[in-house]
Amino acid sequence: MRRSRDNPAARLSYQRQESPQTLSEGLQEYYGANVGAVTRPKDLPPESAALFLSHDICHVIFGLNTTLDDEALADARTLLSCDVGVYRYASYLAQDKQAKALFKELGYLKSAWVTLMSLPRIGRAVRETWRMKKRWPWVPPETFLNRTLADLREEFGIRVM
Repeated sequence: MRRSRDNPAARLSYQRQESPQTLSEGLQEYYGANVGAVTRPKDLPPESAALFLSHDICHVIFGLNTTLDDEALADARTLLSCDVGVYRYASYLAQDKQAKALFKELGYLKSAWVTLMSLPRIGRAVRETWRMKKRWPWVPPETFLNRTLADLREEFGIRVM
């Protein structure tokens, strides 16, 4: 999770289902649209960089922005639609200093409230997971960075909500 903006961002190219952007281009657009709200992995401590890169890739592949609602959905889609698993993902969040600091900054009660308010969309994410052809890799191969979002979404059966 990242510190998010309160106002939804305008829909970006990576958020379109049939985006012709590569995953790498989608990440660059995501970072460019969220200057000051999202720290790039290269600017994080090495022990946090991999966790946040995978999280940012989930934002892009699932077409999510950085509103609190979409942050909750990014976590839900990570747990439901990625191969990371609940235990491993929860361990990352519980052990990573950067992740813990973000949760503390937001507040655990607010995090729980946002998740509760997002339950209708999370329910839809459950349905979308059942439709997927296969789970998205938490750490995708580097070759995926050069493939289009449309192609990757087609291969995995990912629909942008």
